[in-house]
Amino acid sequence: MAKWLNDNIFDNGLNYIETTLIGGGKTITMHVIKAYTSGDSYATVTGNTVANYTMGAGDFVVEAHTTGRKLTVSAKSGSNATGNSGAGPDLHIALVNTTDNAVLAVTDETSNQVIVSGNPVSIPTWAIKFPQPT
Repeated sequence: MAKWLNDNIFDNGLNYIETTLIGGGKTITMHVIKAYTSGDSYATVTGNTVANYTMGAGDFVVEAHTTGRKLTVSAKSGSNATGNSGAGPDLHIALVNTTDNAVLAVTDETSNQVIVSGNPVSIPTWAIKFPQPT
């Protein structure tokens, strides 16, 4: 259940993805990946992709969270898998900057259901949360 954030998100805050990247003309894609170890490279993450969606400015919302702030990432559906997950996958969801070949964020995908190439894939809404310091 590895999770990971790019240092630019820590350094520049939750608006970094929408304002700096999408507003700056960068292409952001969300991937379902069949395997992940914290800190995996862009090549490894994209090489493990079984489904992906291109993201736009309306797919990200920075808002209040019960203990701080969060970046909510919109659900996506309507696309088919481009690869197979294999039996017993440990699926993750990754946001990547395809313009600069950078992994931005990775979270666990909790269903870990087997994905077969050509079948529909839906990704639920999820969030990157920054709690208030304690």
